[in-house]
Amino acid sequence: MVNPTPQGTTAHDAIRERRRQLQSKRRWRQLAGLWRTSVLLTLTGGLVWGLTLPYWIIRGPEQVVIRGNQLLKREALQAQLPLQYPESLLRLRPQEIIHVLETTLPLQRVTIARQLFPPTLIVEVQERKPVAVATCNQCWVMSETGRLQGPASRWLVDGLGFVAPLSSYQASAVKSMPTLQLQGYFVPVKEAPRPQTLAVDSDRQQQWQQIHRILQQQDLPITGLDWRNEQNLVVQTPLVPVHLGVVQWNSPTFNKQLSALARLKELPQYLDPRQVAFIDLVNPDEPLVQLRQQPTQQPLPRSN
Repeated sequence: MVNPTPQGTTAHDAIRERRRQLQSKRRWRQLAGLWRTSVLLTLTGGLVWGLTLPYWIIRGPEQVVIRGNQLLKREALQAQLPLQYPESLLRLRPQEIIHVLETTLPLQRVTIARQLFPPTLIVEVQERKPVAVATCNQCWVMSETGRLQGPASRWLVDGLGFVAPLSSYQASAVKSMPTLQLQGYFVPVKEAPRPQTLAVDSDRQQQWQQIHRILQQQDLPITGLDWRNEQNLVVQTPLVPVHLGVVQWNSPTFNKQLSALARLKELPQYLDPRQVAFIDLVNPDEPLVQLRQQPTQQPLPRSN
Protein backbone atom coordinates (compact mmCIF):
# COMPACT_ATOMS: atom_id res chain seq x y z
CA MET A 1 0.00 0.00 0.00
CA VAL A 2 1.25 3.51 -0.86
CA ASN A 3 1.54 5.95 2.08
CA PRO A 4 -0.92 8.91 1.77
CA THR A 5 1.76 11.41 2.89
CA PRO A 6 5.50 11.73 2.24
CA GLN A 7 6.23 11.06 5.90
CA GLY A 8 4.12 7.97 6.02
CA THR A 9 1.52 9.44 8.35
CA THR A 10 -2.19 9.30 7.84
CA ALA A 11 -4.30 12.35 6.95
CA HIS A 12 -5.87 12.21 10.43
CA ASP A 13 -2.48 12.38 12.09
CA ALA A 14 -1.49 15.37 9.92
CA ILE A 15 -4.62 17.26 10.92
CA ARG A 16 -4.04 16.48 14.59
CA GLU A 17 -0.42 17.67 14.36
CA ARG A 18 -1.54 20.87 12.66
CA ARG A 19 -4.08 21.51 15.42
CA ARG A 20 -1.44 20.93 18.08
CA GLN A 21 0.87 23.48 16.41
CA LEU A 22 -1.91 26.09 16.23
CA GLN A 23 -2.74 25.57 19.91
CA SER A 24 0.94 25.92 20.79
CA LYS A 25 1.18 29.21 18.85
CA ARG A 26 -1.97 30.46 20.54
CA ARG A 27 -0.52 29.73 23.98
CA TRP A 28 2.70 31.56 23.06
CA ARG A 29 0.73 34.60 21.90
CA GLN A 30 -1.21 34.60 25.16
CA LEU A 31 2.03 34.36 27.18
CA ALA A 32 3.59 37.15 25.11
CA GLY A 33 0.53 39.35 25.71
CA LEU A 34 0.70 38.68 29.46
CA TRP A 35 4.42 39.49 29.41
CA ARG A 36 3.87 42.76 27.59
CA THR A 37 1.07 43.70 29.97
CA SER A 38 3.20 42.95 33.02
CA VAL A 39 6.10 44.98 31.60
CA LEU A 40 3.78 47.92 30.87
CA LEU A 41 2.32 47.77 34.37
CA THR A 42 5.81 47.59 35.84
CA LEU A 43 6.98 50.61 33.84
CA THR A 44 3.84 52.56 34.73
CA GLY A 45 4.22 51.73 38.38
CA GLY A 46 7.90 52.69 38.23
CA LEU A 47 7.05 56.00 36.61
CA VAL A 48 4.40 56.79 39.23
CA TRP A 49 6.84 55.83 41.95
CA GLY A 50 9.56 57.95 40.35
CA LEU A 51 7.30 60.97 40.06
CA THR A 52 6.50 60.78 43.76
CA LEU A 53 10.10 60.44 44.88
CA PRO A 54 10.88 63.23 47.35
CA TYR A 55 14.36 63.50 45.84
CA TRP A 56 12.93 64.81 42.56
CA ILE A 57 10.89 67.61 44.08
CA ILE A 58 11.72 71.34 43.84
CA ARG A 59 10.78 72.79 47.18
CA GLY A 60 11.82 76.41 46.75
CA PRO A 61 13.50 79.09 44.60
CA GLU A 62 16.91 78.05 45.85
CA GLN A 63 16.64 74.98 43.60
CA VAL A 64 16.15 77.14 40.49
CA VAL A 65 19.30 78.29 38.71
CA ILE A 66 19.03 81.41 36.50
CA ARG A 67 21.72 81.85 33.85
CA GLY A 68 22.43 84.48 31.21
CA ASN A 69 20.79 87.46 32.94
CA GLN A 70 23.01 90.51 32.74
CA LEU A 71 20.30 93.18 32.95
CA LEU A 72 17.38 91.76 34.92
CA LYS A 73 17.66 90.77 38.55
CA ARG A 74 17.45 87.09 39.40
CA GLU A 75 14.51 87.83 41.73
CA ALA A 76 12.55 89.46 38.89
CA LEU A 77 12.89 86.34 36.77
CA GLN A 78 12.11 84.06 39.71
CA ALA A 79 8.90 85.96 40.45
CA GLN A 80 7.52 85.27 36.95
CA LEU A 81 8.13 81.52 36.94
CA PRO A 82 4.75 79.70 36.85
CA LEU A 83 5.72 77.33 39.69
CA GLN A 84 3.83 76.24 42.80
CA TYR A 85 6.28 74.93 45.36
CA PRO A 86 6.74 72.08 46.06
CA GLU A 87 6.83 71.11 42.37
CA SER A 88 7.68 67.75 40.85
CA LEU A 89 10.69 68.18 38.60
CA LEU A 90 9.43 65.54 36.16
CA ARG A 91 5.95 67.01 35.91
CA LEU A 92 7.14 70.46 34.90
CA ARG A 93 6.04 71.66 31.48
CA PRO A 94 9.05 73.50 30.00
CA GLN A 95 7.09 75.01 27.08
CA GLU A 96 4.63 76.63 29.47
CA ILE A 97 7.47 78.20 31.47
CA ILE A 98 9.13 79.44 28.28
CA HIS A 99 5.88 80.94 26.98
CA VAL A 100 5.15 82.77 30.24
CA LEU A 101 8.63 84.27 30.49
CA GLU A 102 8.86 85.30 26.84
CA THR A 103 5.44 87.00 26.88
CA THR A 104 5.97 88.76 30.20
CA LEU A 105 9.56 90.00 30.28
CA PRO A 106 11.85 91.56 27.65
CA LEU A 107 13.53 88.25 26.79
CA GLN A 108 14.76 87.19 23.37
CA ARG A 109 15.02 83.50 24.17
CA VAL A 110 14.46 81.13 27.09
CA THR A 111 15.65 77.53 27.46
CA ILE A 112 14.75 75.11 30.25
CA ALA A 113 16.79 72.14 31.53
CA ARG A 114 16.13 69.71 34.39
CA GLN A 115 18.84 68.20 36.56
CA LEU A 116 17.84 65.18 38.66
CA PHE A 117 20.85 64.86 40.96
CA PRO A 118 20.57 67.11 42.84
CA PRO A 119 17.07 68.16 41.69
CA THR A 120 17.51 71.53 39.98
CA LEU A 121 15.63 73.56 37.39
CA ILE A 122 17.98 75.48 35.09
CA VAL A 123 16.55 78.53 33.32
CA GLU A 124 18.80 80.19 30.74
CA VAL A 125 17.72 83.51 29.26
CA GLN A 126 18.79 85.86 26.50
CA GLU A 127 17.67 89.42 27.20
CA ARG A 128 16.73 92.38 25.01
CA LYS A 129 18.08 95.78 25.95
CA PRO A 130 15.62 98.51 26.99
CA VAL A 131 15.30 101.34 24.47
CA ALA A 132 12.49 103.47 25.91
CA VAL A 133 10.76 104.42 29.17
CA ALA A 134 6.99 104.13 29.75
CA THR A 135 5.34 105.84 32.71
CA CYS A 136 2.26 105.33 34.86
CA ASN A 137 1.26 106.13 38.44
CA GLN A 138 2.33 103.18 40.61
CA CYS A 139 0.55 100.71 38.36
CA TRP A 140 0.61 96.96 37.96
CA VAL A 141 1.11 95.62 34.44
CA MET A 142 -0.51 92.34 33.39
CA SER A 143 0.89 90.17 30.61
CA GLU A 144 -1.20 88.18 28.13
CA THR A 145 -0.76 85.10 30.34
CA GLY A 146 -2.10 86.94 33.40
CA ARG A 147 1.24 87.45 35.16
CA LEU A 148 1.58 90.68 37.13
CA GLN A 149 4.56 92.98 37.54
CA GLY A 150 4.81 96.02 39.75
CA PRO A 151 3.72 98.26 41.23
CA ALA A 152 5.98 100.82 39.60
CA SER A 153 5.85 104.23 37.94
CA ARG A 154 8.71 103.82 35.48
CA TRP A 155 8.93 100.86 33.11
CA LEU A 156 11.70 100.04 30.67
CA VAL A 157 10.52 98.99 27.20
CA ASP A 158 12.43 96.88 24.67
CA GLY A 159 12.27 97.11 20.89
CA LEU A 160 9.33 94.68 20.70
CA GLY A 161 7.29 96.54 23.31
CA PHE A 162 7.71 94.21 26.29
CA VAL A 163 8.18 95.89 29.65
CA ALA A 164 9.69 95.40 33.08
CA PRO A 165 9.76 97.78 36.05
CA LEU A 166 12.88 99.84 36.55
CA SER A 167 13.26 98.09 39.92
CA SER A 168 13.60 94.72 38.13
CA TYR A 169 16.91 95.79 36.59
CA GLN A 170 20.32 95.54 38.16
CA ALA A 171 21.89 98.85 39.18
CA SER A 172 24.73 98.43 36.67
CA ALA A 173 22.19 97.99 33.84
CA VAL A 174 20.41 101.31 34.35
CA LYS A 175 23.34 103.65 34.66
CA SER A 176 22.51 105.01 31.20
CA MET A 177 18.72 105.23 30.98
CA PRO A 178 16.94 105.38 27.61
CA THR A 179 15.82 108.90 26.72
CA LEU A 180 12.85 108.01 24.51
CA GLN A 181 9.61 108.51 26.50
CA LEU A 182 6.34 106.62 25.93
CA GLN A 183 3.18 108.12 27.43
CA GLY A 184 -0.21 106.43 27.41
CA TYR A 185 1.42 103.16 26.36
CA PHE A 186 -0.62 101.15 28.87
CA VAL A 187 -4.40 100.64 28.88
CA PRO A 188 -6.75 99.67 31.75
CA VAL A 189 -7.62 96.02 32.35
CA LYS A 190 -11.25 95.02 32.78
CA GLU A 191 -11.99 92.93 35.89
CA ALA A 192 -8.45 93.51 37.12
CA PRO A 193 -7.22 91.46 40.09
CA ARG A 194 -5.69 94.58 41.68
CA PRO A 195 -6.45 98.29 41.59
CA GLN A 196 -4.52 100.30 39.01
CA THR A 197 -3.84 97.24 36.85
CA LEU A 198 -2.88 98.04 33.26
CA ALA A 199 -1.72 96.13 30.21
CA VAL A 200 0.16 96.74 26.99
CA ASP A 201 -2.27 97.42 24.16
CA SER A 202 -1.45 95.12 21.23
CA ASP A 203 -2.11 97.79 18.58
CA ARG A 204 0.13 100.31 20.32
CA GLN A 205 2.75 97.63 20.71
CA GLN A 206 2.65 97.00 16.94
CA GLN A 207 2.92 100.74 16.26
CA TRP A 208 5.91 100.96 18.57
CA GLN A 209 7.62 97.99 16.89
CA GLN A 210 7.28 99.60 13.47
CA ILE A 211 8.52 102.97 14.70
CA HIS A 212 11.46 101.37 16.46
CA ARG A 213 12.45 99.43 13.34
CA ILE A 214 12.52 102.67 11.37
CA LEU A 215 14.44 104.40 14.15
CA GLN A 216 17.14 101.77 13.73
CA GLN A 217 17.27 102.30 9.97
CA GLN A 218 17.36 106.09 9.79
CA ASP A 219 17.87 109.07 12.03
CA LEU A 220 14.32 110.10 12.88
CA PRO A 221 14.06 113.12 15.20
CA ILE A 222 11.83 111.42 17.80
CA THR A 223 12.12 111.92 21.55
CA GLY A 224 8.77 110.51 22.65
CA LEU A 225 5.38 109.06 21.74
CA ASP A 226 2.09 110.01 23.37
CA TRP A 227 -1.02 107.77 23.06
CA ARG A 228 -3.03 109.48 25.82
CA ASN A 229 -5.52 110.82 23.26
CA GLU A 230 -6.83 107.72 21.49
CA GLN A 231 -7.83 109.85 18.51
CA ASN A 232 -4.40 111.36 18.04
CA LEU A 233 -0.97 109.82 18.36
CA VAL A 234 1.46 112.64 19.13
CA VAL A 235 5.11 112.24 18.22
CA GLN A 236 7.47 114.42 20.24
CA THR A 237 10.51 115.72 18.34
CA PRO A 238 13.33 118.06 19.40
CA LEU A 239 11.73 120.78 17.25
CA VAL A 240 7.92 120.54 17.60
CA PRO A 241 5.18 118.01 18.43
CA VAL A 242 3.71 116.17 15.43
CA HIS A 243 0.09 114.99 15.32
CA LEU A 244 -0.61 111.76 13.43
CA GLY A 245 -4.29 111.30 14.29
CA VAL A 246 -5.74 107.79 14.55
CA VAL A 247 -2.99 105.43 13.45
CA GLN A 248 -3.31 102.01 11.83
CA TRP A 249 0.14 100.57 12.32
CA ASN A 250 0.12 98.46 9.13
CA SER A 251 -1.42 101.08 6.81
CA PRO A 252 0.37 102.85 3.90
CA THR A 253 -0.60 106.17 5.49
CA PHE A 254 1.41 105.38 8.61
CA ASN A 255 4.45 104.59 6.49
CA LYS A 256 4.06 107.95 4.71
CA GLN A 257 3.74 109.72 8.05
CA LEU A 258 6.97 108.16 9.28
CA SER A 259 8.73 109.15 6.05
CA ALA A 260 7.49 112.72 6.50
CA LEU A 261 8.89 112.75 10.04
CA ALA A 262 12.35 112.11 8.63
CA ARG A 263 12.16 115.41 6.73
CA LEU A 264 11.43 117.49 9.83
CA LYS A 265 15.11 118.28 10.27
CA GLU A 266 14.68 120.62 7.28
CA LEU A 267 12.04 122.68 9.12
CA PRO A 268 14.45 125.39 10.45
CA GLN A 269 15.25 126.29 6.83
CA TYR A 270 11.69 127.61 6.44
CA LEU A 271 10.32 128.42 9.90
CA ASP A 272 11.48 129.27 13.38
CA PRO A 273 10.50 126.17 15.44
CA ARG A 274 9.85 128.43 18.43
CA GLN A 275 6.89 129.91 16.54
CA VAL A 276 5.37 126.51 15.71
CA ALA A 277 2.74 125.02 18.04
CA PHE A 278 2.59 121.64 16.27
CA ILE A 279 2.69 120.02 12.85
CA ASP A 280 -0.32 118.13 11.51
CA LEU A 281 0.60 114.97 9.57
CA VAL A 282 -2.82 113.35 9.68
CA ASN A 283 -2.72 113.63 5.90
CA PRO A 284 0.97 113.15 5.08
CA ASP A 285 0.37 114.26 1.48
CA GLU A 286 -0.70 117.70 2.74
CA PRO A 287 1.19 118.45 5.96
CA LEU A 288 0.06 121.52 7.90
CA VAL A 289 1.85 123.69 10.42
CA GLN A 290 0.06 125.38 13.32
CA LEU A 291 1.83 128.59 14.34
CA ARG A 292 1.54 129.99 17.83
CA GLN A 293 -1.04 132.76 18.36
CA GLN A 294 -2.60 132.15 14.95
CA PRO A 295 -6.12 130.76 14.59
CA THR A 296 -5.57 129.00 11.27
CA GLN A 297 -3.25 126.34 9.96
CA GLN A 298 -0.87 127.02 7.10
CA PRO A 299 0.64 124.60 4.59
CA LEU A 300 4.08 123.35 5.54
CA PRO A 301 6.62 124.38 2.85
CA ARG A 302 7.91 121.41 0.92
CA SER A 303 11.50 120.83 0.02
CA ASN A 304 12.43 120.50 -3.63
